[in-house]
Amino acid sequence: MFEIVVLSTFCVALLTSLVVGVPLLYALGFGLLLFGGYGVCRCGLRKTAGMCWGGVKTARGILLLFILLGLLTSLWRASGTIPTIVSYAVELIHPTSFILLTFLLNSVMSLLTGTALGTAGTMGVICATIGRTLGVDDAWMGGAVLAGVYFGNRISPISSMALLAANVTKTDIYQNVRGMLRTTWIPFLISCGIYFVAGIGGDNVAASSEISASQNITELFSKEFSLSLWSLIPAFVIVVLSMARVRTSLVLLWSSFSAFVVAIMIENQSVINLLKSIIFGYKTAVPEMAKMINGGGLVSMVNVFAIVVIAGCFGGIFKETQMLTPLQSLVAKLSKKTNPFVATLAAAVATSCVVCNQTLTIILTNQMTENLDGSNRDQHALNIYDSAVTVIALVPWSVATAIVLMAVNAPNSAVLCASFLYLLPLCRVIQSLVKRS
Repeated sequence: MFEIVVLSTFCVALLTSLVVGVPLLYALGFGLLLFGGYGVCRCGLRKTAGMCWGGVKTARGILLLFILLGLLTSLWRASGTIPTIVSYAVELIHPTSFILLTFLLNSVMSLLTGTALGTAGTMGVICATIGRTLGVDDAWMGGAVLAGVYFGNRISPISSMALLAANVTKTDIYQNVRGMLRTTWIPFLISCGIYFVAGIGGDNVAASSEISASQNITELFSKEFSLSLWSLIPAFVIVVLSMARVRTSLVLLWSSFSAFVVAIMIENQSVINLLKSIIFGYKTAVPEMAKMINGGGLVSMVNVFAIVVIAGCFGGIFKETQMLTPLQSLVAKLSKKTNPFVATLAAAVATSCVVCNQTLTIILTNQMTENLDGSNRDQHALNIYDSAVTVIALVPWSVATAIVLMAVNAPNSAVLCASFLYLLPLCRVIQSLVKRS
């Protein structure tokens, strides 16, 4: 019972921070003190410190990805990759269809590459840059990116999270993909309709038309960049290597390296300026482009880096103290009253709100629900894919959400516009309840 009180206190602190407007890091820091105190009471100070360190070590892979993503996002700017793609794309885009196109482009990119973070740092940033050029609402733009990058993160057979879910549920990834296709198409089509209507009804359509008419984006970017086809090499590298199933960290590293070379050879950037961009983010010398192109760099990852470290500490404490065990009996009772998917979804929501980490959410949700579907592992795996793999992206303080919104510089309210991520579990709930009746 004491565990429930501690978890409830943390949830109240998180909600309070959102309502009051206090930075989420403060609430997560309070949570660390809360859970750390629980660990000390149970196991002592030294062992609790070991739990935290063990949890952080398990997150070292994703911490490396954040470093590489900060590197990539700055170098794609300096090499002219983003300006070149934007210059070509902006001529073909109409403001009313841009939100829908953003969702589709990020969905395709994440499906091909299997990475939400890589897609957010490349296609997501490109769409955000074009969106601001057209005057598209940041919340809708961010929501479309968020939904798109996690579309592929869930269903791509080369996604690390999809492979993790297959591994923990002891199922075949390709069989799982076939199952997911059956539950995906309805929420996907509805989401497309929502984004199309949102684009038509946007308040910024007239303003964006004025922007497009009053300034030539290609001419503006050409003041600082060559807009050469050579600048597309870093984008080509990331797509080809991802499709070849090269490890995500190597994909980001090689794309960054190619961007570094292009920046020097084609854009005549100095090594010193590139090193400054890598650390502090790219800064244009043309004031009119600042809002569209400035950003990236390692400093931009500091906030989300801290969130990952704290989430790692949470995971270590939860794992060693078995703090979430009391929730398992509650999940079993809920399953009997409703059905296994509703119970799995509830477990995923509760877990994701507390652990703030996609990997831990998948693992812990599986641990709490693996017996709900009896011997039907494929159905259990599908329940995990349609809940734990997805809902974590709807938690504003989670790593999965924070890094995507930070990469595209979108507000937390963008979570409310990530239609596909809501509709997928909602359609599954309706379907499961209809079958039960």
